[in-house]
Amino acid sequence: MTIWTIITAIATVVSMVAYIITALYIRAELKAIEKDRYLSVTSELFRIWMDPEFMKAQSWLIYKMSEPDWHAFVANHRGDYGEMAFQRVGAFYDRIGTLVRLKLINEMEILSTVGGFAIAVWQKIDPLVKEARRIENSVLFDDFEALLPSCYECYVPSLGEGGYVKPFSVDQAPPQITVQTLHRKLNSRTPPLLLDVRQPKNIADDPRKLPGALVIPPDEVERRYAELPPTKEIAVYCA
Repeated sequence: MTIWTIITAIATVVSMVAYIITALYIRAELKAIEKDRYLSVTSELFRIWMDPEFMKAQSWLIYKMSEPDWHAFVANHRGDYGEMAFQRVGAFYDRIGTLVRLKLINEMEILSTVGGFAIAVWQKIDPLVKEARRIENSVLFDDFEALLPSCYECYVPSLGEGGYVKPFSVDQAPPQITVQTLHRKLNSRTPPLLLDVRQPKNIADDPRKLPGALVIPPDEVERRYAELPPTKEIAVYCA
């Protein structure tokens, strides 16, 4: 083996090592950039959500808006605070839906906080949005609507999407039980029905389920409500 062969071999090894180190460095830098971007985006979303003016607009929609359809809403609130609140709050949740659709944020990490309010807002504006789509804007808040199944995944104050939601109200909150209490109930003479309301993607990630559990995704509960025994206690769990 000549000296040039040895030098060439050493140079090849050094070049390969340098390439690997550079690739690892670039990967680490990209992960850091992605983390910084994620923190920046979510921090800004929470800043907007916690803003007193946003909370005021959201509370107005949930608790004070009384118009049952778009025509009545426009007649009463075109150009005033009501229209501003409708657009401001609806556009905020629509933007979250867009970020989730583009996979720029993980919905489960933000909807556990804002999901209940998103459901409550949509339940008030749903008929208005559906009518406004036929009259003014055919894609109004479409990403907001697409976000709702994930909202229910995080926050289910009553069984199915038909239950009216008042975020954090005591009378609407579901009773929660410990694992020990559930185990005792399952071994009693009248065991409860176990209802698994995880999303299909969560079940794909972890196909295990509690023995005997009935699996119904949250957005199908209302349609399949007849499958639930009306006189039996039901224990619901999600992801």
